[in-house]
Amino acid sequence: MDDDLKIVVERQYAPDPIDYGRLVSLVESTGERVVLTEHGVPVSVLLPAGKVAELEHWARAEPPLPEPAPRDGEGEEGDGPRWDVGRLRAEPRADPLEYGPYVRYVRADGRRVSFVRDGAVVAVQLDAGHVAWLMDRAMHARQSYMSPEQAAAFEEFLARQPPVGEL
Repeated sequence: MDDDLKIVVERQYAPDPIDYGRLVSLVESTGERVVLTEHGVPVSVLLPAGKVAELEHWARAEPPLPEPAPRDGEGEEGDGPRWDVGRLRAEPRADPLEYGPYVRYVRADGRRVSFVRDGAVVAVQLDAGHVAWLMDRAMHARQSYMSPEQAAAFEEFLARQPPVGEL
């Protein structure tokens, strides 16, 4: 899958709720990410669950760095816990919601939403900043990794090279 390919959905202040059933179906059928934006600025991303697992594996393969800090306004407010899920809509921690064949679960931290169909997670919605952080960390970890076969071939290649300064 090409990491540069994405489907962008502009979310403006419309009274209609987001049609998560359609968006998750799109993610599941195409395998591509859906970027939700406000005024052209990415705020959250829907990714296939397998892609999130791959990114998280590689992002944590390197020595740990701190994850991006939550933005101002995330967390508890007013008369009970409320979370800002990708800044698209603050919502109380609530029961799972159904969107067609999908069930939407907001995690306790409010920064991650899972969509489940037939008992399996098919898509995950994350804050756009967190996705950028994961993709950057995963890219650097993948680029620094060599399988044992690759490492042996590279050592052999280096052994055949003339010493520096000689031709």
